[in-house]
Amino acid sequence: MFRAFMVLLIACVCGWFVMELEILGVRMLAPYFGSAVYVVTGSVIGVFLLSLALGYMLGGWLSTKKIWQSALGLDLLLAGLWVVALPLIDEPICDWIFRLGMDEKWGSLIASLALFGLPTILLGTVSPTVIRWLSSQCRHSGYNAGLVLAASTIASFAGCVVTAFYLVLLSMRQTLIISGLMIAALGISVFILSLLGPAASEHHLQIEPELAAADE
Repeated sequence: MFRAFMVLLIACVCGWFVMELEILGVRMLAPYFGSAVYVVTGSVIGVFLLSLALGYMLGGWLSTKKIWQSALGLDLLLAGLWVVALPLIDEPICDWIFRLGMDEKWGSLIASLALFGLPTILLGTVSPTVIRWLSSQCRHSGYNAGLVLAASTIASFAGCVVTAFYLVLLSMRQTLIISGLMIAALGISVFILSLLGPAASEHHLQIEPELAAADE
């Protein structure tokens, strides 16, 4: 039960931070490209949706590999470090794109890709790998998938509300740095766990033969 709780917690934390980053992303780009819903907001949402789709595909592929747990830890670590760096790189990147003379639509889209594409892809790998982590039995895989997606989405809702109502009023720089450090710390914890107990993790994921036969 504790293992399941901790695994679901990983999904919830990442769901929260994806939505937090999405809302703060609109605020980051607004000084350069405006805050119109059909321009900046649309670009940011579109980039996040595309990046999450790529992350889900990558996470599904990683979940078939022996190093899937270590890969999850590294993904979270890299995503956290990127989020920490965002306050340092957003101005140079946005200034450079703005000076190219692009209209606000394409400028905001390219800036969104450059700033938020990679961390969102990395965070998108979490759901497929977490589902594998929970699925010790084939017959439970559908239930576990629904549980992970539901928990992650509820956490995204909470992150959306808290960020839009409260965090957006605070220092964006400090919010991103603290959030990035939390994601990185989570990644380091997962990576260390993968090094300490790979055999236990694989044993936990083996299908019980009698249950598999019963399902057939």
